[in-house]
Amino acid sequence: MRKEVKIKLRKIADIWSHYIWEYNICRRKVKFDSALKKNYLGDIIGYFQDTFDIIYNERKSSNYADRFSNQISLLQSIYIQQDFIEEMLRIFRCGIQKGDLKKDPNYYKNRNLRNELVGHPVRRINGEFISSALFGYNGDSSKIVYLLYHKDNNFEFENKEFQISYIVEEHTTFLNNYFQIILDRLQTILIDFVKETENIDRCIKSQSLERLLDICELKFESILKYDYCYDKDSLLRINSKKEEHPRYKNFIESFYLDLEKSLEETKDSISNYFKVDPNENLKKIPNEMPIFTIQFDSNSKVEKVKSNDLSYHYELGKIATKRNLQDFEFYSGFLKRKCKDMPIILNELNHMKENICDPKEYYCSFRLISKILREE
Repeated sequence: MRKEVKIKLRKIADIWSHYIWEYNICRRKVKFDSALKKNYLGDIIGYFQDTFDIIYNERKSSNYADRFSNQISLLQSIYIQQDFIEEMLRIFRCGIQKGDLKKDPNYYKNRNLRNELVGHPVRRINGEFISSALFGYNGDSSKIVYLLYHKDNNFEFENKEFQISYIVEEHTTFLNNYFQIILDRLQTILIDFVKETENIDRCIKSQSLERLLDICELKFESILKYDYCYDKDSLLRINSKKEEHPRYKNFIESFYLDLEKSLEETKDSISNYFKVDPNENLKKIPNEMPIFTIQFDSNSKVEKVKSNDLSYHYELGKIATKRNLQDFEFYSGFLKRKCKDMPIILNELNHMKENICDPKEYYCSFRLISKILREE
């Protein structure tokens, strides 16, 4: 069960990073306050992982001080993780309050033990002495032993013993149960998110680009950061020029393909988290056709380019990010020599050079070159 607990926490962390943190439509389903905007949940998850070692790694004690230190660390780490669970239940709006946790014996037994022995070893209420608890010297590394003096027992000492294996087992059951409750809640959020991605998929052919981008801004904003010039303003400007040259039309078509692909990959990824079969409604992106020729229509200066066995990956990789003019000329020179019989490639490289400070023009040409050379 310990392994299962760690797997569940990792799954919660992944869902948080990839979906709740990334998509506003998912963030609205949780208590995304100002603290969460600083991603302090990531700190909680990291602290969880650090304290797992204290709880689950058995530590041998060579003397009383070591034993007391190890046992205090164990009880305090359990206490901290209980507080983290309470906070995560609040963040993910699971509908479970601290009062509900107090009814769970896997919660209150360990918590009471920690409070009695570590949190408040000497208790007074309104100045009245209630109890005291002191570590016992007759135990060993496998159990916690202490002496309790309590008002309810006329302050006669009681010898208390708790097997550490039982303490850890109860806490592990507690974590496992509430991690599952959190995952169930996250599954509900992601199922709703998948439905939204399906709605976006249906809008691809039924809505204008501007309307589609408005929807993406609200519900699938990651696509707008997927590649260079995929922001709304750039895409609309490029779309307004798509009849002027194939580079612009190709860029917009690439965006649509990337959107469809990203929608499908997102849905498949979500289904994998919960081991359910992907919904068949999402469109499948067709496999890329074998490399033969590229031909443009008669209104675009027809050019036919035959593919060959050359690789252009290195050169394209070097000019994929904007460079200064000197570096661009250096790396594009390799590509020009390889493509000296391909006028359209040479023209687009020249267009990139002339517009090296204009990202929209630069990357429209780059994407067209990549498509023609089949390096996309």
